[in-house]
Amino acid sequence: MLPSWRMWFVVALLAGAVQAQPQPVQPPAYQGPNGQGQAAYAGVRELRPLWTAKIDKAEYGQKAVLTAGNRVLLRVGGGVQARDLATGKLIWQVPGAELRATAESGVLTTEGKQLTLRRLDTGRVLWRTPLTDVYDVQVQGGAVYVTTPAGAQALSLGTGRTRWQFKQPELTRFAGTLPGIVFWNASQGEPHFPAVYALDGTSGAVLYRFGGTVGPLAAQDGQVLLKDFGVIGPDDRAELTWVDARSGQVRRKVTLQADFQCPGTSLVQRRGDEGFFAAPFFYLSDRCGTRLTQFQDDPKAKGDTPQAPLRTFAAPDDGRFRLGPVEGLLLFESWGGEARLIRATGDSPVNFNGAEMPTGAGTVLPGSGPVSRADVLGDRLSLGRTDGTLLAYDLAVRKAAYFVRLPWRGFGPTLRAGSYAVLTTVDQVAVVREAP
Repeated sequence: MLPSWRMWFVVALLAGAVQAQPQPVQPPAYQGPNGQGQAAYAGVRELRPLWTAKIDKAEYGQKAVLTAGNRVLLRVGGGVQARDLATGKLIWQVPGAELRATAESGVLTTEGKQLTLRRLDTGRVLWRTPLTDVYDVQVQGGAVYVTTPAGAQALSLGTGRTRWQFKQPELTRFAGTLPGIVFWNASQGEPHFPAVYALDGTSGAVLYRFGGTVGPLAAQDGQVLLKDFGVIGPDDRAELTWVDARSGQVRRKVTLQADFQCPGTSLVQRRGDEGFFAAPFFYLSDRCGTRLTQFQDDPKAKGDTPQAPLRTFAAPDDGRFRLGPVEGLLLFESWGGEARLIRATGDSPVNFNGAEMPTGAGTVLPGSGPVSRADVLGDRLSLGRTDGTLLAYDLAVRKAAYFVRLPWRGFGPTLRAGSYAVLTTVDQVAVVREAP
């Protein structure tokens, strides 16, 4: 089993040409606890599942549920099943297989000591290649990127043939691409501090490596944004760096004011993933998640001088930042489970139950009790709670779309495929049709 910190890092798919506009890659998701309770959704349409199924629990690098086209791929009984998305009808299955990734009209599995690509519609084998002890499999731009205990491999999606290998046992998972460049996250010895590698996309040769670093967080004008892990160092600042994507040469350092001490205690908490970027702002979650600060990306700012925040966000009742910004909104959760969307910009300051809120009191979402999981796919926020209810909220029109009630004690990631939503928990899956 890999160290638990590795699950923190972003699998950042920075595909395509480098954009002039910075591209954030912070994943819009939050995973919380499982439990039980009650919640009310007065006036919100309730949807019932079309079908449900039991699934196996997935270990690191494995997948329990994936969607592609009109298929949902499930890990069941130690093998892989392909079911019809609308009906749940079993289409094909492969015993003794592990679900890894989808690719165009295919699905990648590991079967014994082989990585296998199968047709999505029939399950027929397209190719196999020898591969053992897989940590991570990702598909992008006609290539399959695999992480193993020995290092990294790039395979042709069309044939399964190896394009190149890079032997480095500290690699943990693929972290995205830019034209001609592939990024990998790594574990830097004891006590497992993270590192970032940039490899040549054609040969796999090392372009550069940054130790004690998380990223890339964003790409802009041929540069990528990295963040210092920050476990060792001053607890009153966070440091980020724009580097040349190809050479690794440092272009600009950014230092942000911070306070990593938990309120009312002497505990200092730094996880390494507190900072992120959503143009034109940097964000920093500190004070054990009770505060979110927003900073303007100022190219003229001196890198060694900590910038003061433009806005400081908080929520009432010991609210904790969960995810955002999405559609210009930030999600906070109170100690009692109240979920609140707060605008990321604007000037409507208010003091609400002791919380200073610069853009207004925001909108409280239907439901109550601890949030188990929050995901954003497109303009839809899925908010699952520990009482087995899940709210789908339309961020574009600022309105609840529907809710689902299930005999579950929490949720995993929500997936969307066309007009369907696939809801998951640790050992079950349920499918609802979002639109008639």
